[in-house]
Amino acid sequence: MVLACVPGADRTVHAQQQGQLFLSVLDASGGPVTDLEPGDVSVIVDDLDCRIVKLEPISKPMKVTLMIDNGSATTNVLSNLRTAVKGFLELIPMGVEVEMLTTAPQPRYLQKFTTDREKLIKSVDLLAPDTGAALFFDALVEAAKRVEKDKGDYLPVFVALASDVGRNSGAMDREYQKLQQVILQRAITVHFIMFHSGGAREGAVAGAVQTEVGLAVTKLSGGRYENIAAQTRFVTLMPEIAKQIADSNVRQTHQYRITYERPGKDPKPPQKISAGLTKLRIGVMPVLSIDGHMP
Repeated sequence: MVLACVPGADRTVHAQQQGQLFLSVLDASGGPVTDLEPGDVSVIVDDLDCRIVKLEPISKPMKVTLMIDNGSATTNVLSNLRTAVKGFLELIPMGVEVEMLTTAPQPRYLQKFTTDREKLIKSVDLLAPDTGAALFFDALVEAAKRVEKDKGDYLPVFVALASDVGRNSGAMDREYQKLQQVILQRAITVHFIMFHSGGAREGAVAGAVQTEVGLAVTKLSGGRYENIAAQTRFVTLMPEIAKQIADSNVRQTHQYRITYERPGKDPKPPQKISAGLTKLRIGVMPVLSIDGHMP
């Protein structure tokens, strides 16, 4: 049963012909399968069967950064926004660290990383409007810089709520390239919500930059991009994204690291890698990854 094909995904371990993959398998009820043995897994590289050297359970926990546009575009929707954020927090799995910050007039913390849901939900009531335009891009860049400095073994998740009234500070091209590099290097998942307020945009960037950046970083990271105009959509959308994050958390904290050995002595990087289960299991839902990132 083939799970996936990953072009050029080989990662050298301690020998020229060894590589690693990450595998998550859920049963029909959505629970993790935890009883796999090395003989239950197969890896094929460029149409050649590989020897499974090791199969070990591994957990890749996540940390969630929530960035909220509290600028002039969302002043009239703050009630729905608070309700939406609280609904989001209620569905984030217990034990997952969450931090929250607002982006107008500049990125500012509502709450630093914590697993305390009560503390997080109380912090939502501190969400206050600002007359300025939000620095959505700066918030993304600063969050990425914090991740780059933090050497902890976790997979970051950014959830950015932006609007069509925003601004950005200098050096955007250079910072944008760096942001994309960090997203790839640290396997960050970015979910981006773009809210079209329909309000005045004088002195601010209309929605073009936010849309361009949002689409690019979500595609790059495997995240979700949503474009909304109705403020009530916040209330239903935020829990949907939280549920997606929760599903990802199940996979990332219950997976196997496969170490395999390629046959022969061909030093060239492989062009195609596939993996599968050697025994049929009804209803299983397997996912393959080269770094444990399963958005």
